Amino acid sequence: MIMKKLIRLLIEILQELEKLDKAKLAQELRELFHYIYKQAFSQIPGVSAIAGLLVGSWVASTFTTSRFKGFLASWGLIKGGTRVVSTTTYSFLSISLPILAAALTAYIVQKAMKAYREKQLKRNMVWVAQLGKEVQAEIQEKLNILEKAREAGLVSASEYSTKKSNLYQAYSKTSAFTFQEFLTKKLTS
Repeated sequence: MIMKKLIRLLIEILQELEKLDKAKLAQELRELFHYIYKQAFSQIPGVSAIAGLLVGSWVASTFTTSRFKGFLASWGLIKGGTRVVSTTTYSFLSISLPILAAALTAYIVQKAMKAYREKQLKRNMVWVAQLGKEVQAEIQEKLNILEKAREAGLVSASEYSTKKSNLYQAYSKTSAFTFQEFLTKKLTS
């Protein structure tokens, strides 16, 4: 029953992906694989990696068990999952699924943080627009340099937007360290 719901959900997601523009789909897939790579090969796990590991190990230990552990459980020696699955499936659920869950979590957090940063950028741009012409000219010079760096390929699109947001944040009215900034730094690291 749960598997049928998951299959239906997967089919719906794939149908929605068919409707997307090919370039947009390719960009989204690149971002997703970037986070899969980042979660699989980073040296220090982030919040999303730890969450993925916990989810994967919980799923693997609660609902499934390997043949060997199933044998031990049938003799009453250990407690384990209710379904005996193949070694390959058990390995996928206990190793690959946590990595995929961590990458998906990182991807979703990145998308949410991007929307939050864009909202903050708009707010900060309003504050900066109220400053004097000298400050606005200084900001425009820095933005021109940043734009040239992006055109030269020295910074990626996400680095560009982050640096632009940081530039406006530095000149905005609220420069005190807040809990929001602390949380943002923790979630994005």
